[in-house]
Amino acid sequence: MYDISVCLAAIRKDNWVRLYNSIKESVEDYTFELIFCGPHAELPVELQELDNVLCIQDYGSPTRAQQISMQNARGKYITWTADDGWFLPGGLAKCISRLEEITDEKKCIVTQYNEGGSDGLGDPNRGMYCMNSHDPVRSPFYPNSFLIFNSVVLPTKYFIDLGGFDCRFEVCPMAFVDFGARAQLDGIKPELFGVIFECTQFPGTTGDHAPIHYAQLEHDQPLYSEVWRSSRCLERIKIDYNNWKQTPEVWNRRFKEKP
Repeated sequence: MYDISVCLAAIRKDNWVRLYNSIKESVEDYTFELIFCGPHAELPVELQELDNVLCIQDYGSPTRAQQISMQNARGKYITWTADDGWFLPGGLAKCISRLEEITDEKKCIVTQYNEGGSDGLGDPNRGMYCMNSHDPVRSPFYPNSFLIFNSVVLPTKYFIDLGGFDCRFEVCPMAFVDFGARAQLDGIKPELFGVIFECTQFPGTTGDHAPIHYAQLEHDQPLYSEVWRSSRCLERIKIDYNNWKQTPEVWNRRFKEKP
């Protein structure tokens, strides 16, 4: 058992050592494991002898890979992240310490994050970490106070009990927000925290971001609107944790077939 599991869909292998080292500084005296899932079969040499790092090979969509990375998480708490970023010193330790103070199991820390040198969502004092402040995830079926769950730390058991992510969403951002909506409708009590994570910004189709860009615009945003514009959304708070098995084994936007 670790204090926290850091899990992610990962393709940018050159960044993995940097991510690992940032987690070491961020958790301080707490213990952690780091689980990657994506097309790579092996860890970088620097991480191969570590007992708390795992690499799982899968060619499915990012959300499928994200869910698979969490299948065997052994941390009391869990968080998801991206391999184009790094955690700030002491940030995860503060989140864990705060969660340890809260007795309710339906608890969650929603953290701010910087993307490309500026706040990832906008000024929290102007409500920019609230779901209904953003048109693609707006819904009449949750209140304006509901927060976006892009960067979150919460109990692993609760994450699994709720069914994790709906892997019909191809890429992670919309699946994260959908999970947050379901969790808050289920009564979880999130606390908004300061910045603990920074990442690179890939606007539009720059870098290797094109498949994610098009998947979000062409598939995930229409699916989110379909799901959350109907009162039927209130009947799907808890979902099957193994729903990733119903998704394609190869994500054709990035991989044409398994090598």
